[in-house]
Amino acid sequence: MIRIFEILIALLIVFLLAVVVGVVLPDHGHVERSVEVPSPVRQVYDSVNTFRRFPQWTGMRAFDPDIKMSLSGPEAGVGAKVSWTSASPKVRDGSLTITATEEDKSVDMALDNDWIGTNKTYRIELIPAANGKTVRIVESYDVDYGWNLIWRYGGLYINGEPSAIVQGNLASLSALLAGFPNTDYKDQPIEVVNVDAKPVFIVATRAHRSLDEVADATSAAMTEIEEALKKTDLTVAGPRMTITTEWGEEDYTFAVAVPVSSTTFTLDGQTYTIEKPVPNPDDEGVDEDGQPKTYGPGEKDNKGYLVIEGNVRAALWYGGTALYTEYTGSAAQLPLLRLNQKAYAETHGYRYSEGGITRPYDELVSGPEAASDEEVFRVYLPITR
Repeated sequence: MIRIFEILIALLIVFLLAVVVGVVLPDHGHVERSVEVPSPVRQVYDSVNTFRRFPQWTGMRAFDPDIKMSLSGPEAGVGAKVSWTSASPKVRDGSLTITATEEDKSVDMALDNDWIGTNKTYRIELIPAANGKTVRIVESYDVDYGWNLIWRYGGLYINGEPSAIVQGNLASLSALLAGFPNTDYKDQPIEVVNVDAKPVFIVATRAHRSLDEVADATSAAMTEIEEALKKTDLTVAGPRMTITTEWGEEDYTFAVAVPVSSTTFTLDGQTYTIEKPVPNPDDEGVDEDGQPKTYGPGEKDNKGYLVIEGNVRAALWYGGTALYTEYTGSAAQLPLLRLNQKAYAETHGYRYSEGGITRPYDELVSGPEAASDEEVFRVYLPITR
């Protein structure tokens, strides 16, 4: 009987000691990690102020590569939300919601899952280096335990899963940012717009990367288009377009196009309809001798473009969503504007393609009287959201 009493006393002492230790343990948990990246601060901010790229940079994938995610709320900023389901006991189900943001400085997120504690939050702070060349990304996880002593003891293991996920977030985010064009678009107004499909006459061309040679190739293409317009009785129905195929180290491969007044026209007594081009998988564009194939007027080439004559083709050009910016200045800056739009698309999680009718393009809005450094352009990058 005495032995049992001694055991009970010992258990009571252990219990009291556990309570005392629990009372003095912290009622709040905090984990903080950081990484430095050579990216513009606006790129970093835009990447974390939306959950559209979150499936690529979340550290939870290290625990569960098959995690399922869904987005809700606005695309970016306060109210944007990502929810996930996972069979992994280290991840489980949960959600994150952006609760506060400060442009180029911080993003706060509320975490809802079954980890211990309340008021669970993530905070991402952005600290640009004094030289402006790098940004330190600081991510922290905070949680309140209150007077729940079990939670306080559990807080001793906060450097387990929460810490590993924070570290994984930063490592994956750093790798993701490294794949984006390293250009700072914060001073370039970019917006998402809807554009209508339009019939165009188009000539593919190529020139050395100099303003004069590009201008000469453009002029030659426009001459061909103008001759074709005369034969079809169509008229110009919009500003001249320059469609980028490849901006190489030495050469610029592009197409010159002009919108035309109708989707139907008559050529040599035959009526044709300008349609969206559909590539022919059975036509490689070369003849039996391996030479570029020649197509006659009214035929469709291997890319699905309607042949008018010579190098002139017709197509119903892109209609849908695009990134848009307007620019006044020299055409020499257009490659940078296009690169900025691509970086913007990457950070916001928009998909884009540089093939077919989804290639980036610009429209020359100003007239021939404008000086070369005062020309006005509308610049587009087709995207899918």
